[in-house]
Amino acid sequence: MDEYITSYEYEKNVNPKMNSIPIQTKNIEDCDYGITFIDFSEIFNIDYNSTSPNLLASFIKLEKNKIISFCNKSYINASSHLFYILKSSCEITIDSDELVNLNSGDILVTPCFQTIEIKNIGNDDLQIYYINDSPLINYLGSIPVEKKFKIAKYSNEYLLKNLNDLSDAKNNRKGILLSNKDTEKIGTNTITPVLWALYNELPPNTIQRPHKHNSVALDLCIGCSDSENIYTLIGDNLDENKNIVNPIKVNWKKGEMFITPPGLWHSHNNTGNTYAYILPIQDAGILLYQRILGINLS
Repeated sequence: MDEYITSYEYEKNVNPKMNSIPIQTKNIEDCDYGITFIDFSEIFNIDYNSTSPNLLASFIKLEKNKIISFCNKSYINASSHLFYILKSSCEITIDSDELVNLNSGDILVTPCFQTIEIKNIGNDDLQIYYINDSPLINYLGSIPVEKKFKIAKYSNEYLLKNLNDLSDAKNNRKGILLSNKDTEKIGTNTITPVLWALYNELPPNTIQRPHKHNSVALDLCIGCSDSENIYTLIGDNLDENKNIVNPIKVNWKKGEMFITPPGLWHSHNNTGNTYAYILPIQDAGILLYQRILGINLS
């Protein structure tokens, strides 16, 4: 036992140096059929798939009439699951008894399950963006057994209607946060107790001022026809005019996700004449509950 335990001097080790979360992109058009993980497990020194410390992002692609199913895998050992349908239509069967039909632009969230089957019922290749909190659950060495919220579908029609009805034209942002009765009771107003989702429109000739937070954002571009003029700037610091100093520029491309690491300033910019849409998914639900999200607007 003595060979296993160790100790460190406090002041030199209270803030240990850990590997940074990368600014990275991945487009579904570059993925093979099946499931493709955005995996940085080597950065986190772990033996399970992980995009950020708490979340795993992936793309699912299926040919017409094809089926994919998952069970007893570490990458579905999660308390929260979110599916965004990028293209085509599908049937999702959860634990063999819950059947949900989804079309392009729909979102499905579900709590823990044992098995899931996805069938492409459309005429095109099925494309899905899939995020869950399996890295958090696997880090704890746990297995979720209690369903903390209900299976819920947010249709494309629902999303667009509420985007227009709820958004304030005077605000710098035009977006809606997705929620349910269970998280409203907690007070986080998030799409699950762990996951946070923003359906965000970026109108023409709009610069959304820089902001930062302690959560990792896994941003999916769900609509963009002008990649040259629509982009996100990411950096460590602001100048006296509240502009990001020496930013990294990430151009938006439909069907592409990009990672915004925690604690970095970032701003969404549209210098063109077309509308664009983005769906950031974060682990902000659990951070809000812990009172440590730390959103800071410039």
